[in-house]
Parts: sequence; C-alpha cells; structure tokens
Amino acid sequence: MPHPTSPVQGSILRGASRHVRHAIKQSVEIRATSEHLQLDARQYETIDLLSGNAAAHLSPLGRSPGKNHVYLWGPPGRGKTWLLGAVFDALPTERKLRVHFHDFFRDLHATAHKATTVALEQIDEPDSLGETRGRADRVAARTSAIERSIETMLGGVEVLCFDEFHCNDPGDAMLLARTVKYIIDRGILLITTSNYPPEELLSDEYYHHLVLPTITTIRENMTVHELDAQRDYRAIERQAAQRSGFSMGTLLRSPDSGDLDRLGLTEPCAGDTVRLTPTSHGIRALRIDGRQIWFGFPDLCEALTSTVDYLKLVRDHDHWIISGVPGTERMTPYGLRRLANVIDVLYDHQVRLDMFVEDGFTDSFNHLPELEAARLRSRINALDTGNEQISGTTTSLEGVHS
Repeated sequence: MPHPTSPVQGSILRGASRHVRHAIKQSVEIRATSEHLQLDARQYETIDLLSGNAAAHLSPLGRSPGKNHVYLWGPPGRGKTWLLGAVFDALPTERKLRVHFHDFFRDLHATAHKATTVALEQIDEPDSLGETRGRADRVAARTSAIERSIETMLGGVEVLCFDEFHCNDPGDAMLLARTVKYIIDRGILLITTSNYPPEELLSDEYYHHLVLPTITTIRENMTVHELDAQRDYRAIERQAAQRSGFSMGTLLRSPDSGDLDRLGLTEPCAGDTVRLTPTSHGIRALRIDGRQIWFGFPDLCEALTSTVDYLKLVRDHDHWIISGVPGTERMTPYGLRRLANVIDVLYDHQVRLDMFVEDGFTDSFNHLPELEAARLRSRINALDTGNEQISGTTTSLEGVHS
C-alpha cells in the first residue's frame, strides 16, 4: 500500500505530472513541425489524452493505471500509428516497449508452446496423454506456462504500446484474454491502436463469444477513444523528399521496360530464381539482390504462405517487388487476403514495396469485408500510384483505377 503524502508533497507531485504531460505534448508538436505535418483537432485531442494518461501513470501518485489505459481506434490513415510513435518516443522512461501486435503474438505463441510442452512433459504419465487431457494439474500447468511466457516477454516493462491490436483467429482468443488480463493486473500501462472498436474484434458470429472476456476487460479498464478526422492522410500528395520506408514504393499498372528503368529495376531472368524456406513451406522468389527481393504474385500469394513467413522475410529484405498482381477477374479471395497480409506487414515494418498490377486491381477490393478493404486502400494510398515516381508526387488510389 503506498505511503500517504502530505498536501505539500501532493502539490509537488501533481506539478511534476503536469510538467511531464507538457513535455510530451511539446515533443510531439515539435516532431510534427519537423516532418511538415499539420495536426487536426481530433489529433490534438488524442495527444492530450495519451500524454495526460501517460504522465499520470508515470507519476509516483499514479502507479495503479485505472482508466489510464487507452484503446485508440479508428479508420485507417487517420494518424494513429504516427501519434502513438511520437508519444512513445517522448515518454521519460526506459522501461517502455512498443511492438506490433503481429510480432508480439507470434513470439508469444512460440514461447508459450515451448513452455507448455516442457510443463506437460513433467507431469504426464507414459502412454496416458489422451486419458489425462482435461486433468486439473495439466490445465494448471498449461496456465502457469503461459503466464511465465508473458512474464518473460514483459517483465520490467511499465508502459506497453501495441500497434494494430486485433483478433481474427479463434485460436488466439484465449491467449489474448490472458495477455490483456496479465498486463492490467500487473499495473503495466497499456496503449493500443486498432482499426476496430472493441466490439468488432473477432467479428465472426460463430466465434465472437470467445473474445467477449477480452472486450469486457477493455471496456472496464481502458479509455476507448475513437480517432476519425474523416480524412485519409495517406492519400494526400507529398513530395518525394518527404517519403520514406513503405511510401518510397510505387503501384504501377503493367509497367514497361522504360518504367522499370526509371525505378532502377530490370526484369528477373529464369536463372535468378531462388527457393526460400522462411518457416515450414518453400517459397519461390524470382530474384534476390542484396536486401531487395522480387516475387511473382502466384508464388507469394497463391501458394501456402502465411504472415509468419512475411515477418521472417522482412528481417533480411527491406525492398520488396511483387509483379503480376491480377485484376478482379483473375484475383482469388485467398490470393487477395494473402496480399493484404503482405502489405500489412510491409507497411508496419516500413519496408519499401513496388507492386505491378493489371487493370481492375482495385475493383477486387470488393471481395474483402468493408473495414479490411478500407485498410488495404489506405495503405495503397501511401504509394506513388502513377507513372511519375521520379517526378515526385504521391497521388490517390484513383490514379490506377481502370
């Protein structure tokens, strides 16, 4: 139990908290100015919320976060990721962690699986696996192993920021609930961004009940804040000098050799083909040149590839090229969904993408749920979508609509 403070001490501590809040806000505003960004009213409200809650938590008066946790959601392209990054960088503590939810959950799955396997081997009797599956000590061992795994990944962290918080897989629901509960029970300040309001996590009606405990925890313990300025900032024209990472790339419709020359690229030859095995399945790349990797759409998106494969590959390759992306008539639902997952990973890791598409490519977005289509459209809007890559402007998606 914390020691009571005198009125004078309380006044000093509250003053220190206000100072931290002001310093965070000032740092974010300076960064926006340096990057030639003009923040809107809703973004300023979000900065106030994040800086105020973070300062309250970091103050000696606020070690129990209460509703200082923030679930920040809204349509793609409204600035959630940028705002979270700017606030995170300004936090006056070294005990902070910012991670993409894809990456965190991938590592947690692997760590928890190993820990659970060891724990169950220690209590299982020979030849009795099926008979003991629901035994209380096995359930307890599994639960304890998962908690130890979370502790291993988060021990010592006092502020945790998740980018792109989501739950689309029913198999993740139980682990997600335990993770969120652990974070809140341990007094770690949790700030997340998401494209979904809490009630739309795992929206499939057959499985939605699995995520209800997590939704309840979020609503009871977090400030749910919507950021929607009714404008997709990724679609705004930007000079080439202001683009970096993912947005350095292009979306070109059936480029010819001249277009490739302007990008400094040449078509791969048959002898350039490379076979990769990032995880369990082999993937054919048309060419690897240093940190640049070139895929044909069928090899990357029509084959049995997964998000885990893409996450492994971005570690070694920070310039991706995907050619032969079909229009709506030849696009398959599985191919489009895998492509959307690839683009999510590349965008989140700020990896340059040059993508060469056929007529009618954007019409295929109609095969996706509305929110997923909006996210994909928003990410595509960050690319140069005309044949003016060298001249230096970024236009909206309509530049390649057939």
